[in-house]
Amino acid sequence: MRRNPFTLVEVLIAMSVLSVFMLGLMQFYSSTETVLNSGIERAEMFERARIAMDMMANDLTCVYYSQTDDDLIPFRPNGKNSYFEASTVRPEKLNTKAKTNIVGVRYALEGRKLVYSHDTKGDTFSVSDASFGDKTELVDGVTDFEVTPIYGKAGGSDFTRLPVFVVIRMALVDKKTMKRLEANSSLNVDKNKREFRRMIMIDRGQTDKE
Repeated sequence: MRRNPFTLVEVLIAMSVLSVFMLGLMQFYSSTETVLNSGIERAEMFERARIAMDMMANDLTCVYYSQTDDDLIPFRPNGKNSYFEASTVRPEKLNTKAKTNIVGVRYALEGRKLVYSHDTKGDTFSVSDASFGDKTELVDGVTDFEVTPIYGKAGGSDFTRLPVFVVIRMALVDKKTMKRLEANSSLNVDKNKREFRRMIMIDRGQTDKE
């Protein structure tokens, strides 16, 4: 009769070692998957922020400006954690009834979301005349949205004039931090923020620029 080369104790020991190995492998896989998902989520967040920054930069550099009409308001910021509006020249018409490609646009922080909307009336040469319609969410998880205009040698902040530069600062947090912040609005998430900045030059022939 052929004898079994392994005893029951040896088999149990081997199974125990294999179980420990498999458990460690599963934990390693779980950790790797978490890190990978976090990296993908962060990359998507950066991409959304980049696209939003590009949209705002394009609209600001193409602001409609008239040196002869002092009543027009081409650009109107509203400070920290709020919005800005601009009358801009788009390559395409956003309104079918419009006779020109000039349209009013609005970028605003609502809750924790940066949203975009444009004028629905037609040709808008001044943001004070715009009627902003449906909103499109651009970026979620936004904690700060700050628009700082820098005016030329005349200084001040007269809305009928254009700034020479506009500095946009936007801070975001990931989904995990966002859930924690929704559960506790007083939570300090400064170390989890990812900040984006861009300085946009506006050169539309304004007479008071440096």
